[in-house]
Parts: sequence; structure tokens; C-alpha cells
Amino acid sequence: MVSHHICDSEFPFCPPDAKAGEFYKLRVKDLSPTQFAVGKAEVAVRAGRMRKKLIKDPGKLHDYLRVRPIPIVVRNKKFYLVDHHHLVRALYDVEHKTRGEDICVYVEVLANASTLEKVYFWKTMHDRNWVYLFDHSGGGPQPPKMLPAHIKDLQFDPFRSLAWLVREHHGYIKNNAPFSEFKWANFFRTRILLNHDIAAGKHTFDNFAFKIDKEGNLELTDDGKDVIDEVLFLAASEEARGLPGFRGVMS
Repeated sequence: MVSHHICDSEFPFCPPDAKAGEFYKLRVKDLSPTQFAVGKAEVAVRAGRMRKKLIKDPGKLHDYLRVRPIPIVVRNKKFYLVDHHHLVRALYDVEHKTRGEDICVYVEVLANASTLEKVYFWKTMHDRNWVYLFDHSGGGPQPPKMLPAHIKDLQFDPFRSLAWLVREHHGYIKNNAPFSEFKWANFFRTRILLNHDIAAGKHTFDNFAFKIDKEGNLELTDDGKDVIDEVLFLAASEEARGLPGFRGVMS
């Protein structure tokens, strides 16, 4: 029986001397995140869609991942994940119970920074927008040594969930600006309170605003719809001008 798991393929693992532009595979456990947080909504939706592919035909998940190589920066024997944190976290959530740490992705090497001393390495990462040093509460910048060691350790930022949902509801245009969703998340963070029904223990947007089934279908609750309506108005206000993907002021 043919295995569709990337770890089992004959594709080579990434070596420490890998060069920019080369493609390899790596175990998820060997990827070092370059941000502190992700949005729960986006991770859960992606995980559900991956799970659906895996159940229907494992080859479909393999093909999906093959055309979405993870961009990395190599420094000695460390491999820094510089984008697609949500995709990798979703894959881990789907497969870790059955595969353990034997979960792999295809990677594309953006640069090999093995010759750089640590202080210059992190300066270069910052200058190239390859690291985001603000935590799940928007606090920072944090020191790079505090970055999570494993993709499973990323915390959920409810405002990052909100920013992604606003984009999905056409509140702003998808764009390639660095950390676009985090910029929108921080904009909303300073303007809207996402606490709700604290006495019942449902105290963040991630808890009360949406439900996601095992196939990744998301449904907003009535309270979630109210929040999205309010935030869509904010996203089309003069205050949001200058944010990446801004659609224009609502007339």
C-alpha cells in the first residue's frame, strides 16, 4: 500500500547547509515558530478541511500540502518557520494523535543565515518581516528567546480570529502586506471589548462567537454576528484608513 505521508516519501530532509531556493521536507517538531499566536477560528477551519481530505483520500491532503511548501530560514541546525503558522498548526492538530511527532511538511528555503551571529540574525529577521514579536494579547515586542519552541505551543489570540473573520466577510481585501491580519487585530483590540458572559465562563470571542464542525464548517452564533456587524462598521470607518487592504469609508 502506497503511503501518502510526507515523512514516508523519498524526498530528502532539509540539511543545515541548505541553500536559498531549494525544496525539502521537515518534521513539524523541527520547525521553530517566529510568532507567538494564531487565530483559533482560522486554525479550526483549516484543520476541519484537512481532516475531510484525509478521511476522503489521504492523497488529497498530500497534494494540498505539496503545492503549499512552508517558507523557512535555516540557521545552523535550526529551521525557522516564517509563514503559514496557521496551516502548520492545523496539520499538527489533525495528525498528532495518530502520527505523534512523525508529521512532515514540504519546505522552501528562503535563506541560510548560518554565518550570522545571533544579534544580527534577529535584526535581519526583523528587517525582512520574518518574525513577529508580539504576544497573544498584543504585548511586545518580546525578546526572541521567548518564542514558542513548537507549533503546538502557540497561543490563541481572539482578536486574530476576529480579524480573519472580518476578512472572510469582505471587511477588507486579502493582501500580501506583512502581518496584515495582526495589524487589523491590533486595530480592533483597541476599539472593541470581546468579553462576554463572564459569569458563565464564556469570556472571549473564541468561546462565544462561533461553532466549527469536524469538517471545518464555521457558523456564527447570534452574539458572534452582532460582533461582526459592529466590527465591519469599524473596518469601513475613517479610523481604519491606512490599514492593509482597507476597502474605503462606508458612505
